[in-house]
Amino acid sequence: MKNFFQIDLIKRMLISVGLIYCLGAVDKLYAQDWVKVNPVFYPSNNHNTYHGFFVDERNGWWITLFPGTIFHTTNKGISWETQVDSCNAWLDGIIFTDSLHGWIASLTLSNDEYEYFLLSTKNGGKSWDRYSAPVINCLTFFDSLNGFAGGDSIYKTTDGGVTWKTMTIESHIGSIGITDIFFIDRKYGWAVGRGWIFDAGFIVNTVDSGKTWQFNDTLTTVGSAIYFTDSLHGYIAGSNPPFFWGMIKVTNNGGKNWLTQYLSGAWMNDVIFTDDSTGWAIGNYGFIGHTTDKGITWQQIESGTTSHLYRIYFFYNGNIGYIVGADSTLLKYQKTVDVIEEKPDLVTSFKVFQNYPNPFNPSTKIKFSLKEPGFVKLEVYDILGSEVAELVNETKSAGNYSIEFDASNLPSGMYIYKLQAGSYTNAKKMVLTK
Repeated sequence: MKNFFQIDLIKRMLISVGLIYCLGAVDKLYAQDWVKVNPVFYPSNNHNTYHGFFVDERNGWWITLFPGTIFHTTNKGISWETQVDSCNAWLDGIIFTDSLHGWIASLTLSNDEYEYFLLSTKNGGKSWDRYSAPVINCLTFFDSLNGFAGGDSIYKTTDGGVTWKTMTIESHIGSIGITDIFFIDRKYGWAVGRGWIFDAGFIVNTVDSGKTWQFNDTLTTVGSAIYFTDSLHGYIAGSNPPFFWGMIKVTNNGGKNWLTQYLSGAWMNDVIFTDDSTGWAIGNYGFIGHTTDKGITWQQIESGTTSHLYRIYFFYNGNIGYIVGADSTLLKYQKTVDVIEEKPDLVTSFKVFQNYPNPFNPSTKIKFSLKEPGFVKLEVYDILGSEVAELVNETKSAGNYSIEFDASNLPSGMYIYKLQAGSYTNAKKMVLTK
């Protein structure tokens, strides 16, 4: 008999060639906020990409399902260097806690038996260690040592994935396959799972840092991803068998009850919220859904692609986002910031002014003048020289401008903002106090 993850593997193979689908329709497509990036791979090729992970706007990793190629970008997804050409294995869940420490759940066929293992890096993917692992396909880590994995059970590691300990799950759930785990902090977490043949699902939760997991609810849903904004409000992305309609489940009481929202798309793969009300969901055949009312209603956003979309990430309070998908599909979201073009006066020079207020908490305004039209970049860096925000990156007319910089997601300290306009470059310091 095939185990859960052999069946899961077959399902993913069928989806990749379009043999599993659902029928659905939406009344309206909304304006496109996502722009397709044309990634360049070294060596050059059109790869059958699968899951990926971005730790910030610049740094990300991307894998192929098989034969297990690992790519890395340091320039916002524009180009991708091959770190591992082939692991000769199936690569699945991938996670990084920072630009150095990352893990990939993997399996290979050896002597007609599936062998599960974990790839781990401590240097950003320059080299990878291989550790034996239980049956796992999803990962979550708090830091370089402590994390959880989901598969035929829930496992915990305290040594960076070298060893795993089985956690206690309420026994009456039966045969399971954990598909995603999410913690709002180190104490409270949830996991979503599904049965052996994708006919039903369930959710479990922990209130003791993952030591024990209690049955929360049965679902008529095959869940792929779970996300909570706080201890009460949570979301599950997945599909409803037997026809696998795309859907999102919503709870406002910690998972005791769930409201189902059906979306067009064969299979929903991921869901994320950038604040308490604003969320995004992605799925197969290029589906992107957007909500601004805590998941009560969803609008379909034009993606410009029919490729399957697997993972979504956001940075800078939801102002910058990435979606990674099949067929080398990479989409980027850049929210329009509040740039005000002031009443035109005679501008005779390029100039960037001191921000006001300064010090500030959490937002401040930066003004600049352009004596002639041209391409303009306004970026913010921390004291170590790492870019933390990109405020302007476009062509602008001559004139005076004012832009608001929101630093709610940044720690207190000194920051530097730099304006580049043609041959003009100037930078100034500002101080965030919280």
